[in-house]
Amino acid sequence: MLSAAGIAVAAALACLFFFFVRRGRRVSGLEPPGPGGYPLIGSMFHLREPWFHYLYERFPNCGVLLMHFGTQRVYVLSRWAEFKAAMLDNAESLTGRPTQHITSVLFGDYGGIVASDGKIWRDYRRFTLQTLRDLGLGRRGVEEIVQEEAVQLLAALSSGKPVDTALPLSTASANVICQLVFGSRLASEEPQFAELLEHFSRLTQNEESNVHNYIFMALDPLIGWCSPLVRLLSSTPASRQVVGSFTQLMRFCERQRVAHAAHMAAEPRDFIEAHMIRQAAPDSGVFNDTRLSLAVADLFIAGTDTTSNTLRWALLLMLRQPEAARLVREEIRREIGDHRLPGLQDRKVLNYTQATLEEVHRIASLVPLGLAHRLLDDISIGEYRLPRDSLVMFNAYAIHRDPDLFPEPDAFRPERHLGLDGRFEPCATLASFGSGRRSCLGEGLARTELFVFFSAIMQRFSFRLESSGARRGLADLMDRQANFSGALLRSLPPHEILFEPLGSAC
Repeated sequence: MLSAAGIAVAAALACLFFFFVRRGRRVSGLEPPGPGGYPLIGSMFHLREPWFHYLYERFPNCGVLLMHFGTQRVYVLSRWAEFKAAMLDNAESLTGRPTQHITSVLFGDYGGIVASDGKIWRDYRRFTLQTLRDLGLGRRGVEEIVQEEAVQLLAALSSGKPVDTALPLSTASANVICQLVFGSRLASEEPQFAELLEHFSRLTQNEESNVHNYIFMALDPLIGWCSPLVRLLSSTPASRQVVGSFTQLMRFCERQRVAHAAHMAAEPRDFIEAHMIRQAAPDSGVFNDTRLSLAVADLFIAGTDTTSNTLRWALLLMLRQPEAARLVREEIRREIGDHRLPGLQDRKVLNYTQATLEEVHRIASLVPLGLAHRLLDDISIGEYRLPRDSLVMFNAYAIHRDPDLFPEPDAFRPERHLGLDGRFEPCATLASFGSGRRSCLGEGLARTELFVFFSAIMQRFSFRLESSGARRGLADLMDRQANFSGALLRSLPPHEILFEPLGSAC
């Protein structure tokens, strides 16, 4: 067994090797501006938290920036024109993801939906889309599931006491995923599910998430040929917490797989059973148990945290913008009344409500730096040449605050997303769900949940921020950039809201 000192020496030698190899492949031509960096270490000590805001303020007119994570080149696209040139015009070249050697060492394999690429990604994306459609995505089946959770959510908010919305909103979103993946409302029925949600937040809302990502992406290529480095990487308390949280999530998914295997039906009733049937086929290909757990983990993390946190932003923005809230409520009551829950058929008449949610996406910019893409080929973005195997990220926060696209970008104006006839017009320059080949496959489900949950809350309640004692005000919750330091998501700090019924029940 190697000692910690031996691993450290091996890591240093590996870094030196990669440094000289990469220096030998130095990119010729004009280099984009960036925060700078040190040899081997990269840009870490030149960045200020939160990264997305620092880059936005320091380089306000730069569409392409260059950082280094160790010796790994990382390009950040900060304007819509450059984002489009990469994600749409060079879509196939941007389908790569950072290598997953760490995942392979820790769990014996790699894959899933979000972090994979190549054949694994193509097969899993195709299978997941088809399976979710078979289970009702885009049809009445999923709408009924979402409306069922909306009823439970409204009940949870009706206590008459101030509510920390994080848990009920996360539970509602998670239950939708649970019914599609597990065939049951595990978020409400599983006693330990609240603990699992806490693991989700440690992965996406930890104030050291950016540092973890930096280290993992910097060292992962080295681990491909020196796997004992994982021991060194996992030796710090912060890294142990991240690895531990993801391990707990993987174990939960594995327990669900085992439970399903004992009670399989002839026809698949949920995602796990559909996967197990596909996995048992003679041409099972890339499908196996580990990749099933990774795919389920992807569905949960992507489908729970993002939706619930977007709803939390929507509620606080309605408190900050009472005129917009009034117009939303008036539209809902005028078009569908208060005798039934909103449904997908109401989207054609709730134009201002949809425009409001589109503006929430823009202001929140929930995943401000998106997910890293690995270039499969050299590409050109404007005057810059981006070499193969570089990483590419996009600063959605900067794109959504481009005054050329959104005049008065700090103002909350749902009218941006309405046509001259008052009908909702989806924003063509919104980067919240990505774009191109790697756009979010759960966008349809997320938009369904957001529309039904938000409309139902606005139809049923008026609400106000509980501000007694040391609780924080709106400006402190939403405008203080330190709240979002280090995290992958712009998740709002804890707060409580008091919900008060507006009128008759649905």
